[in-house]
Amino acid sequence: METAAPVAPCVPPAGTGSIWFALCLVVALPAFAHKGSDAYWTLRADGPHLSGRYDVALRDLALVQALDANADRSVTWGELRATEGALCERLTRHLQLRQQGAPCALRCTGLQVVEHSDGRYASSSLDGECPAEVTSLDVTYSMLFDVDGEHRGLLSLTGEQGGHWEAFSTDTRTRQVTFERVAQSAQAGHAFAQGVHHIAIGWDHLCFLFALLLPSVLRREGTRWAPRDGLRTTLGDVTKVVTAFTLAHSVTLALAAFEVVHPNGKWVEVAIALSVALAALNNLVPFVPDTRWSLAFALGLLHGFGFVSAIQDLGASARALWVSVLGFNLGVEAGQLAIVGAFVPLAWLVRARPAYVKVLLPLGSALILGIAVFWTTERL
Repeated sequence: METAAPVAPCVPPAGTGSIWFALCLVVALPAFAHKGSDAYWTLRADGPHLSGRYDVALRDLALVQALDANADRSVTWGELRATEGALCERLTRHLQLRQQGAPCALRCTGLQVVEHSDGRYASSSLDGECPAEVTSLDVTYSMLFDVDGEHRGLLSLTGEQGGHWEAFSTDTRTRQVTFERVAQSAQAGHAFAQGVHHIAIGWDHLCFLFALLLPSVLRREGTRWAPRDGLRTTLGDVTKVVTAFTLAHSVTLALAAFEVVHPNGKWVEVAIALSVALAALNNLVPFVPDTRWSLAFALGLLHGFGFVSAIQDLGASARALWVSVLGFNLGVEAGQLAIVGAFVPLAWLVRARPAYVKVLLPLGSALILGIAVFWTTERL
């Protein structure tokens, strides 16, 4: 388990222009190769007793605790185990449970390392007692918000009547949660919000989408790009590309979420990085010039397997799974459509300018290609 080396400031030499900026951006984006900072925790109510566990990524835990005691740039199990007391102290300080104003005592034990879709997590068992039988709680969560404003705590709740999950963020640190059955519409709403969030921070998915959209206002004339003449034709092409991508990742998202297929998460991440590289390369050396929707469909199948990791990590119960899958997918589509709606009109307005064909398209595609190659190497 290696720690990340600090990144030196990127100061461009005089006269190097936008090419140096592009190279600096590639160097500065290693964190974007992974999904955002999420911690996963579960609580089960059984009378006044609470049980569950809390999982936090080792790379996130390293932001608030010194894991590498001997500074040899690797973390051993002994070094991690030595931090268990500090982790439990921080956890009980930043995770507060109250029942009608009275605190519930919470303890954490049994530190171990578990695998999630995006790497290794420190996992601690949770055990607690409340004054009376638990049906609802006021929960305050602030575990990593002091060091990462984008961090989220995703809580899976289980009671006798079923399960659901709640999300905590820096803007929503306190929630009143129930262990009773919740309306499916409420669960779908939570999943929708997480789908929008996932596409907003999913840099590999965003890069893939921009690689498809950059040439959407252009047409091929032999070996060169030229601006399209008709807005209707452009919108038709964009609709085909976005629809193909949507159908593809919706199919594989559903297949993986309901365990019809069992893709290897690590190789899926490698394949997604390669798909971004291929989409960007197609803009520079077209190998699918006239039917980009077919490329969007074929490569979009891989992205569905990438999306499913967010559903699996949430640990939605069987009853709530189909609601979570539907709401999450609709959230992803809403996020994508917002991006398309903002980008395409602007691209249409500047498509005829020489800078779009000669600078923005090749430089943007080359930048995406470089980032994708870096991701592929890192994930391998």
